[in-house]
Amino acid sequence: LLDNSTRYLVMDIIGEGGFGLVVKCLNLITGKTTAVKIHKNGESKSILWELEMLEAIRSLDTEKKNIIKFIEDFKCHDCSCLAFEMLDKSLWDLMDEEGMPLSLNEIRPVTQQLMVAFEALKGLGIMHLDVKPDNVMLVNHKDQPFRIKLIDFGLAHPVGALETGTEMQVLAYRAPEVMLGLPLSEAVDIWGVGCIMAYMYFGDHLFPFECKYNWMRTLLHLLGQPEEDQLNDAMYTWKYFSKNLEDAVEGWSEKQDGIEYEDTMAFLSLLKGCLHVDPARRICSGEALKHRFITMAHLVDEMGTSSYVDAALQLMTVSYLIFKHRQWCCCWTSTHTLLKQ
Repeated sequence: LLDNSTRYLVMDIIGEGGFGLVVKCLNLITGKTTAVKIHKNGESKSILWELEMLEAIRSLDTEKKNIIKFIEDFKCHDCSCLAFEMLDKSLWDLMDEEGMPLSLNEIRPVTQQLMVAFEALKGLGIMHLDVKPDNVMLVNHKDQPFRIKLIDFGLAHPVGALETGTEMQVLAYRAPEVMLGLPLSEAVDIWGVGCIMAYMYFGDHLFPFECKYNWMRTLLHLLGQPEEDQLNDAMYTWKYFSKNLEDAVEGWSEKQDGIEYEDTMAFLSLLKGCLHVDPARRICSGEALKHRFITMAHLVDEMGTSSYVDAALQLMTVSYLIFKHRQWCCCWTSTHTLLKQ
């Protein structure tokens, strides 16, 4: 891949979609490994729009704000190309490899970093509009466990730029206001974060990609509800017959001690805040960053005495705000002082 000022050696294909390809390249000028997104449609309106969003995001410190670094754009053989820093693997890939849900201590740093990213985008008045596990990338999972960055701004738009009723997002991560045709705001992305939180917790998508609920509705209509003992023993009862989200979250975990149960309730509180059906009442990223599930204020008295809390603290050091500036530790100190008063 080359133009007048750029030289890339294609090493591998790492992704493919309707837009074109994502390839792993060696930048022959800098010697760095780079991810290049190749749009097959040349100068289409969607590509120009994505480039405009990426240029706006360039004003941010992408390391601090947990957003992929955009390097440059160029053309090659009538294809528009976008070059980005090379990252490790997606959250979806990690979950697929692990084959099991993540712990709350692993969910927390991912959630915190996503909220930092969306707080930064909110400051620019930008909606991402494609929040899903595929677009959350681990930076280097071996050396920096659960350090993540948000990628793919192909559907991003300024707040207020989209016509009401525009349909977007994959079904499993689509916000109610999109489904109902209501005006959209940054709250759309917080709904997506809530769905990702649930995905990490349950090890499966909270909402279906294809409407399995229609299948269950037909069963109930034709044959009635399964017997109570069947529902009690079945693995996936929670997907279709949980009374509410509280039942689903509490019923999913194995028996917990007091500290873990309190942490689960903190997780549930933030999850419900992210998944509020009314976007006007949905928690915003700034509020979420102060929520006790993120700050761990409810665990402060157990520092040094609980292996669970110590593990939580260790995993949260992946956050840039903690690792580089220790602001989170200051939050711990302030919270601890307040709790002792």
